[in-house]
Amino acid sequence: MEPVKAIIFDAGNTLVEGGMPWYEYYRLALERTGRPMQFRRMAEAYERAIRRMTADRIAVGNGREGQIVGLNSYLAAEFGLSQRQLELALDEVLFDHPEVRHLVKAAGVAEVLDELRLRGYRLGVISNWSADLPRTLSLMELKDYFEGVFASEAVGYSKPHSAAFLIPLDRMGLTPGEAAYIGDLYEVDVVGARQVGMQAVLVDPLDLALHGDVPTVASLRELLDLFPDLRPTD
Repeated sequence: MEPVKAIIFDAGNTLVEGGMPWYEYYRLALERTGRPMQFRRMAEAYERAIRRMTADRIAVGNGREGQIVGLNSYLAAEFGLSQRQLELALDEVLFDHPEVRHLVKAAGVAEVLDELRLRGYRLGVISNWSADLPRTLSLMELKDYFEGVFASEAVGYSKPHSAAFLIPLDRMGLTPGEAAYIGDLYEVDVVGARQVGMQAVLVDPLDLALHGDVPTVASLRELLDLFPDLRPTD
């Protein structure tokens, strides 16, 4: 990767995640519907759903008539289910595994952020999240690692809209070429970051390598192999 001076992170499924990973949550739900699916096929369906949802939301934002619906509506169609079938199965999994509701830090996140900051990188967060994102990260003892924490609800734009990246970068006094973006969704994070001129790294916890055109990491610890020490050597 080209040298940068700042590393900007997504929040959900990057810095923090559910007490049960999203892919395990949906795998268990699909088993309950009688339509089990391998992780690779499920991840491909998940990406298609994200792609369709993102395109529809951009179109509505540009004035096309339509109704914004949630991700499960798109996922159900990709899984060959009705939305009600999928959501009933998800509710059953949630009943048996209440930890799904809880947020936990991604594995090794504090150690990685410590090391990146020690190496001289400026750190920030840009995420499609409600305005309480700073408080959420504070409760998880992560907020103090970052110079800026920008939630879409507060900024007024959601990724992959260019403004969702450009406004936070401007507030941090950075140009897009000076920053890399780390996120878990190709269509939202990688495409959105690249369209404004940022470098991107995709978090791929299942190591599926669905996209050969972007650096991927299975865990945040692997970022330390991508971003060298910026401190001058003697």
